[in-house]
Amino acid sequence: MELKPTLKTAPSVSQQLVLSPRLYQSLSVLRLGAHDLQKLIQEELDNNPTLEIPEPADLDDEAAHSAERELWEDYRGANRGERGPGAGNREGATAGELAASPVTLTEHLTLQLDLENLEDRKRRIGLSIIGSLDDDGYLREPLASLSETIARPAAEIEEVLAIVQHFDPPGVAARNLAECLAIQLEQMDAGETTIRIARDFLPEVARSAHAEIAKALSVSTARVRHAVDLIRHLCPSPGSLFDTSPPAAAIIPDVYARPDRNRVRILANREILPSLKLSQLYKQMAEAGKGEGTDPETIRYIKEKIQEASRLIRDIDQRRATVTKVARAIAEAQPEFFSKGPEHLRPLGLEEIARRLEVHPSTISRAVLGKYMSTPYGVFEFRFFFSAGYATSGGADLSATAVKKRLAGLMADEDSSHPLSDQKLVDQLGASGLTISRRTIAKYREALGIPASWERRRAR
Repeated sequence: MELKPTLKTAPSVSQQLVLSPRLYQSLSVLRLGAHDLQKLIQEELDNNPTLEIPEPADLDDEAAHSAERELWEDYRGANRGERGPGAGNREGATAGELAASPVTLTEHLTLQLDLENLEDRKRRIGLSIIGSLDDDGYLREPLASLSETIARPAAEIEEVLAIVQHFDPPGVAARNLAECLAIQLEQMDAGETTIRIARDFLPEVARSAHAEIAKALSVSTARVRHAVDLIRHLCPSPGSLFDTSPPAAAIIPDVYARPDRNRVRILANREILPSLKLSQLYKQMAEAGKGEGTDPETIRYIKEKIQEASRLIRDIDQRRATVTKVARAIAEAQPEFFSKGPEHLRPLGLEEIARRLEVHPSTISRAVLGKYMSTPYGVFEFRFFFSAGYATSGGADLSATAVKKRLAGLMADEDSSHPLSDQKLVDQLGASGLTISRRTIAKYREALGIPASWERRRAR
């Protein structure tokens, strides 16, 4: 049985977004990073004769005097000459921030878990579930076993599992193939008959025993055939959508962000993806296909390929527009990052950007996945700009990322013979108006890979 990957929304418990198959495909393109989208485009160019890359002359005629082209030339000139704020002092940005790591399934799910704003007890259960998933995105460990491991009742685990199973990618945290497919169908609003077939008749689906299924469910064979076709296009291993190995190629920014007076200008990086168009030759063949002597099968094939190519072009254009809008919303929400640097990030959640753009939070989750922004301070993954945070006594908000940078700065400037203890770090941050517990300081210090004060003293 051939099962192909697809995609659907990751709604919260309180809000469900039902998708058509058309929107399903569009969101699958949205989630792709630049490298994966380049590979998809090349595969389509190889397999679809109606899809073409325009000649350079065509592109020049269309965009010779566009504002976007002028901005692009302006940006490239600035990179060769002028440097933006902070460009001369890049030491503050860590290697991890300048070359962000690829998103793992665990990180993608944890981001969505944080979006749920669950109480601490349920969040810990959610993290345990996410940590127990295998590479295919399945929860193979029995709930009774997981209950013993984390010392929580199985009923509580089942409750949180239902939340995680609504996350993106579709069908994640299922306990078997039937449940994985059923979850995807439920969120597609595919209907009870199709869901029952996925849950109870997979062996018959594999044998294409349509009549047998129809008789058991008292429905028509045509209805079963339609349901089976839908099931065959679902994704049987949601975790496989995430590559566990780091990419060999360099990070490609999806957008460029450049401060310009009192605002930040966002430019989509059009050089990473070729422009696409439909072949005029095949369009003419399809339009003239009703004449005598034309093979109907050939014309049908050409029309199908034209439809596929048209959908891909629209989906890529929509992806570019959505990613650019999200980048612009991030820039508007983080003005001090662009004017003062990474240590001035403020707390920001996915739901705030979703409200700004009036879209579902799961769309933002997909739009930030594996996307990168080039800034005067380096290249950052979109998710770098999202973080919980703290309020200072002066009324300003600082993100957890900004707090970590302050901590790193304090320890970098400390007296090597008398390193700062966690309590002294608490005191110094408190003196600057930032109140954080010693336990949180220790957690952030460990996340930065910096040992305790007594170990730093011994190492020096």
